[in-house]
Amino acid sequence: MIRRIRAAAQGEVSGLMVAEGRRLVREALSARHPIVEVAWSPKLQATEGGDSILAELDAGASRGNYEMHECSDKVLARLSLLSSHQGISVVLRRPVYTFADLLGDGQTAPLVVVAAGVRDPGNLGALMRSSEAAGATGMLIVDGSADPYRDKALRGSSGSVFRLPILAGLGVDTCVESLRSAGLRILVAEGVADARSCWDVDLALPSALVLGAEGTGVPSGFSDAADERIAVPLAESVESLNVAVAAGVLLFEARRQRR
Repeated sequence: MIRRIRAAAQGEVSGLMVAEGRRLVREALSARHPIVEVAWSPKLQATEGGDSILAELDAGASRGNYEMHECSDKVLARLSLLSSHQGISVVLRRPVYTFADLLGDGQTAPLVVVAAGVRDPGNLGALMRSSEAAGATGMLIVDGSADPYRDKALRGSSGSVFRLPILAGLGVDTCVESLRSAGLRILVAEGVADARSCWDVDLALPSALVLGAEGTGVPSGFSDAADERIAVPLAESVESLNVAVAAGVLLFEARRQRR
């Protein structure tokens, strides 16, 4: 069991991921995300809200939906990837979406966030969280970026990974072709001389917002395909922003325009 759950948490088991800690498990339960297996220890019951989480998990297990493993705190520490576990690790199925799912329900203009080369899992998790908070309809994660369903990105998303439609592992050319076919403008966030201020760009139209890592920027395939290059206006003393911070500014400007 220890090897199995650690392997799933590290992205080594196809189709599975692991939520650790009370907050993330509660988010998974709230989203009714499919559960495969649960490991818990007495530490869960000794923390605030732990009993209610355990009761909800027990109810699902009693219906035969998955197995529950009661472990010692020592065993849970061995299978956990956290420096200090919270008494609960839940193996979940990774969600499966199509590109059409990223375009929303048709009630609002699509706003798809494209993470291109965002290799830091913490930044990717924060980007997922900002995308959901600002009302993005979905997210494309280009091949070469961090895995959105690994432990650090999962925690960084604070539960957004359970609700935001995400499609990961596509190449640049495939992404560009799919966005073009869907009629989305490709807006590349780049701090270049000819980039337009985000305050001056119409973000209420169906759009894909492409963001890369702070140091390396976006792949040339996106830059070449860009309908607009946009940027957050910065004070002269500042060269660039962390990708999650920049995304937050751009996405909430889009939300403001779409009110």
